[in-house]
Amino acid sequence: MKDTHTESESFSPAAEGSTPPLIVPRHKIRTRVMQALYAHLVGDTPPEEAFAYLLEELYEAAKAEAPHNAEFLKELFFGTIREMPTLRQIIERQLRGWTWDRLFLVDKCILLCGVYELTHFPDIPLRVTLNEWIEIAKMYGTARSPGFVNGLLDGIRRTLASDPNSLVSKKPF
Repeated sequence: MKDTHTESESFSPAAEGSTPPLIVPRHKIRTRVMQALYAHLVGDTPPEEAFAYLLEELYEAAKAEAPHNAEFLKELFFGTIREMPTLRQIIERQLRGWTWDRLFLVDKCILLCGVYELTHFPDIPLRVTLNEWIEIAKMYGTARSPGFVNGLLDGIRRTLASDPNSLVSKKPF
């Protein structure tokens, strides 16, 4: 999947034929996916129900506007849930002085989604993934969340990049 429209991009149609701004940018998609994952975990809501309640409208808007973003939304949400045990193991291996159970639930959701994106979307540059999830941590986490998320995601990135067979080692930074 190509990450052709990063969240921090602002489009100014200066020239005729330039790309108009997206109504459904990937930053909004990531934020809503994290919120839906939170709802799934905190309320033990079935994934399909969380998707229908929190993501369906955004998915439909993205599908009409940029189908690749709609697929990104769906894969990020359901893929994170599907791979949660593996993602949790990756995160737990990086924790120093913390246990999974002590982590703030919002931070867990951000980390799960961030690690899934790092490991499953070959065309999204690593820097984009890291920056986006750190920004979401600033908005929804505690005062310490951005630094915590940054340290963990970057540590996971470095660990995975050291394996030449890993997708992360092949991604642009």
